[in-house]
Amino acid sequence: MPRLARNQLEGKQFIHVMVQGINKEKIFFKEREKLEYIKLLNKYKNDYNISIIAYCMMDNHVHILIDTGNINNLTKYMHKVNTSYGIYFNKNRNRVGYVYRDRFKTQAINNMEHLYNCVLYIHNNPVKAKICRRAKEYKFSSYKTFLYKENENIMIKIFGNKNAYIESNNNQNVIDMNFLEDENDNDENIKNTINDYFIKNKTNYLELKVKDNLLEPIVNELKKTYNLSNIKISKYLEVSKYKIDKITNNKI
Repeated sequence: MPRLARNQLEGKQFIHVMVQGINKEKIFFKEREKLEYIKLLNKYKNDYNISIIAYCMMDNHVHILIDTGNINNLTKYMHKVNTSYGIYFNKNRNRVGYVYRDRFKTQAINNMEHLYNCVLYIHNNPVKAKICRRAKEYKFSSYKTFLYKENENIMIKIFGNKNAYIESNNNQNVIDMNFLEDENDNDENIKNTINDYFIKNKTNYLELKVKDNLLEPIVNELKKTYNLSNIKISKYLEVSKYKIDKITNNKI
């Protein structure tokens, strides 16, 4: 899903937020620091009419899925939380200076499939990072609180029932729909995917230009995994957009 400018997020109900440490440095060194950030998320949410659907505290970044129809409230809320934690962190660490890479990143969630995958993506961040084997084993996410009765309505809306939610996490069937990954990391991942495809299929960029049977699988993989536009796929694969449009059945 594409990232939108903040003024284009107005009216969107669900917003995925990512906060990252400056230079990708740690913003949490101890358990109590992660617990402090979680405490701040809960402390100020009612002041700004915010509902937290899911969250996960990693050592150098945070993912939060927020329910709000007002981007100004979201901006004020995140500013309050991050400023409060930044003061706490610097005082606790006897340091000065910036704590975060930038304010925070935002991404609109536009449909139920994206919402479903975003919850799984957030809760499975520690699994992806090989910190634990199952999402339920990680202490600093909302995996368990998502099962509380107060979250029952949204859990049923997204997953149908409690067992389906648990099973979805156990299967780790998360489609990576470009959930606010760092641009440089994402670019590297895309190039690695293409190189792996070349090695596996003993092909190269030149063959893709003339063999549609080799081009189609990698186009579909880039679409499914990274949700790339046709023009971006054409640049990565060094193939005309016309050919990509034909494969994806888009109008030319």
